[in-house]
Amino acid sequence: MSKQQHKKGKGDFYAGTSGLVLPVPNKQAYPAAFQDKSRLTYYASLFNSLEVNSSFYKVPMAATVKRWATEVPADFRFTFKLHRGITHNKPLVFEDSLVERFMEIIEPAGEKKGALLVQFPGGTRFDSFTQFEHLLEVIRQCDPQQKWDVCVEFRHSSWYMAETYEVLSAYHATMVRHDMPTSKPPEWTAAAGFEYLRFHGPAGDYKGGYTTEALKIHAARINTWLKEGKRVYTYFNNTIGDALKDLNTLTDLVKV
Repeated sequence: MSKQQHKKGKGDFYAGTSGLVLPVPNKQAYPAAFQDKSRLTYYASLFNSLEVNSSFYKVPMAATVKRWATEVPADFRFTFKLHRGITHNKPLVFEDSLVERFMEIIEPAGEKKGALLVQFPGGTRFDSFTQFEHLLEVIRQCDPQQKWDVCVEFRHSSWYMAETYEVLSAYHATMVRHDMPTSKPPEWTAAAGFEYLRFHGPAGDYKGGYTTEALKIHAARINTWLKEGKRVYTYFNNTIGDALKDLNTLTDLVKV
């Protein structure tokens, strides 16, 4: 398996897995050049981005984030998933200080900042709109230069309306294009200069794999966005299934 190269063109294509997934069972199976390297360094020789899911469950240490940034190439980008203590309370009640702390901790990613993934659970509906807007406000207060591409994944269809899109645009954020069957978002034109695709498996259960025909359709859309100069983040979360195979197939189909 060769490294998925950073695609050159008007836009930038960042692709990886949701959580660090490798094509080998253990370190003994690493290529000789990576026997003394970290899992992340080996992963970064194959792909140019990682969706850090662990930060959803446990906020890392700033020193750890700083170390990670030294273990990957210059064109690598990290996406961090916002901690569940912020996004998964009912009804989206959170402390501003927790957001501020999270943003401070991931700041050492430096020039390797990619996207910030904000995922709401299915139980969080449009009636939490005020809190949703406040969350984006706090995030941008912590990131006034908009170094992070903020992407929101909704898991309830009540969010898909004009008011949501207007707030996303106002805070230079976008909506995640995902394929969970019960909450798959409609087609819309994103106002931000970036796109975020998240593949959860054909049945939305993190299993199985996608057909080449289906991935060709997504690749065509990605190529169009890249030609428009957009940054495109793509992550496969079907890690119980064929995430690596699908990632390689899609990346081979994306040409700029």
